[in-house]
Amino acid sequence: MNSKWIMAIIVLLVIMLGSVWPRDNYLEVDFLDIGQGDATLIRTPQGQNILIDGGPDNSLLSQVAASLPWWEREIDYVIVTHWHEDHFAGLIELFNKYKVKNILATGHQPSEDFLYQTWLAALAKHGLSTQVLEPGQKFIVSTDLYWQVLSADTSHEDYNENSLVVRLTFDQVDFLFMGDLPSGGENKLLAQDWNLDSEILKVGHHGSKYSSGSDFLQAVEPELCIIESGVDNKFGHPHQEALGRLRDIGCQIWNTQDGPLKLISDGQSWAVDK
Repeated sequence: MNSKWIMAIIVLLVIMLGSVWPRDNYLEVDFLDIGQGDATLIRTPQGQNILIDGGPDNSLLSQVAASLPWWEREIDYVIVTHWHEDHFAGLIELFNKYKVKNILATGHQPSEDFLYQTWLAALAKHGLSTQVLEPGQKFIVSTDLYWQVLSADTSHEDYNENSLVVRLTFDQVDFLFMGDLPSGGENKLLAQDWNLDSEILKVGHHGSKYSSGSDFLQAVEPELCIIESGVDNKFGHPHQEALGRLRDIGCQIWNTQDGPLKLISDGQSWAVDK
């Protein structure tokens, strides 16, 4: 066997091992810069890839490609928090580039919406279907890593009010993903007595003044608050009122207007990966 064939086999083995080998016991959470919209990629130590939302357009693809090794072409879970364009439109093209195993979403579906019909056609093309989530559902990755659905309403006309809320727990470190849930939904979470305490908060509704209420923030007590919003967006996100409440609670603030943010955690602490 000549040296070229030996080198090719070595490269193939490295690729295969890299796709299944645990990632050094670190959880990686990438808050992607996809403009005015949400997209967060979670990579577990066990090798699972979880994508929460997909932004408004195909800029998602370059961001996902930058976060994953070039040979890694599978997304284990895609979670759609709600059916607004800036949260799911970018996922349609994702299906052409990556193998998606599971799609999880709210039961409030805009059946007459043209973009949603395009979404359904893309699912049919790739043989995919959507699992509707319910509050309280828990997805266990390992003994010290799981994520749970805290809110999954379907009764509101406003899509934002029906946003999925997901809390990811890795041993002693928690991440809370709020979708676009407004203050009314936050108050409902408080009334239901969920454990909201989380070191990392993906701020609701891109930093809208109608989210991130003071009582809610006091229950969460975040150390780091991430806002996913676009530069010079027409909504004026993040709003100064919301920023003021975040500063009052004492959390660090990062806005993806300044670029994507990669966090890593060993389950005991978290850090920005530079």
